[in-house]
Amino acid sequence: MTEEHKTEDLDAEDAGEEYEDFEDGTETAESPEEDSTDEGPKQLAELREQLEEKETTIENLKDRIQHLQADFENYKKRHKQQIEDAKFGAEGDLIVDIVSIYDNLDRAFKSFEKNDDTESFIEGVEKIYAQFTEMLSKRNVSQIEAEGEKFDPKKHQALMKVESEDKKHNEITEEFERGYMYKGKVLKPSKVKVNLNPSREG
Repeated sequence: MTEEHKTEDLDAEDAGEEYEDFEDGTETAESPEEDSTDEGPKQLAELREQLEEKETTIENLKDRIQHLQADFENYKKRHKQQIEDAKFGAEGDLIVDIVSIYDNLDRAFKSFEKNDDTESFIEGVEKIYAQFTEMLSKRNVSQIEAEGEKFDPKKHQALMKVESEDKKHNEITEEFERGYMYKGKVLKPSKVKVNLNPSREG
């Protein structure tokens, strides 16, 4: 047998040994399955940690929402109380003014019953009227001008219409009931009689 044939036989034997080693698994590389098995617990631990963090965040948010709800409920109660206090204060001031005028009027009538002094009674009533006018002015209440003025449907309510050549068209000839303004807005319109001049109508 030549050296060339011997070399080929040796190579074949070596290859066989390597094949046997491969089958026995004595010199093989790490398989992907082993890698994934090692990574599994680590990934699971990371996921658990992330879940715990999210649960903590959720609990903190729940806590914050509960505090905000409690604060909002307290705010509503305080706001409602402030409105009631302000309303009571405004109404209370008005009632005090009215009661003062009422007391003065009551004293005037009692004085008239005792003394039967008409002149003093009229003088007292005039003072009370002035007091009432001052109170309304202080509270931004003013009278609506009517008689002799031009009819304004925003301020006046026509209860009657007359035709007269002596008066201007749409002129208010008589006031049945006085109207009032409050802070520049109509609180109560004046009830009036209006002249319609046929020659000017339309």
